[in-house]
Amino acid sequence: MPSKLSRSRAVRVLVGVLVCGLGSTVVAEVQTTPWPLIRVPDPLARRAAIAALEAASTRLADPDCAKILTDFQDTRGQALSDGLSSLGVQIQDYLPMITFMDDTRHRRCASGVLVFTVPGSRVVRVCSDELKRIGTQQPEYVVASFIHEILHTLGLGENPPSSSQITARVLTRCGR
Repeated sequence: MPSKLSRSRAVRVLVGVLVCGLGSTVVAEVQTTPWPLIRVPDPLARRAAIAALEAASTRLADPDCAKILTDFQDTRGQALSDGLSSLGVQIQDYLPMITFMDDTRHRRCASGVLVFTVPGSRVVRVCSDELKRIGTQQPEYVVASFIHEILHTLGLGENPPSSSQITARVLTRCGR
């Protein structure tokens, strides 16, 4: 019969092997996704966020939609495209640098907001319940909302322009 010490050691080794094995699976998943900074645990909301980001990326690759980056200025009065230039990246390279994080319990989510951030922050808060509700009903609005928040991460303030003015401009430039 094994001693308590040897059983304890065996359990620690087994747990270590399992943790290492699972850890490599998680690392492999993060490395293979084009959106490594999506922190949305709900699988339906995560898929909706990825779909919105894929659509936003595709649209922002279009020169007409990309003009949205020169339509608005950051809080210092510079075009949003200048902020990208100062980082040395194009919009396609910038998008995966943004963290999209579930914040469903935030009070803003209870008021019907889909996504939100603070100008200049690279963290966009996702209201997963609202995203799941609206995602299939109004996909154009969802994509426009994600682009709208991407503009805020580049420093676009609000009021002025109002939230509805920003979204309207995004829909004009980038809508389908």
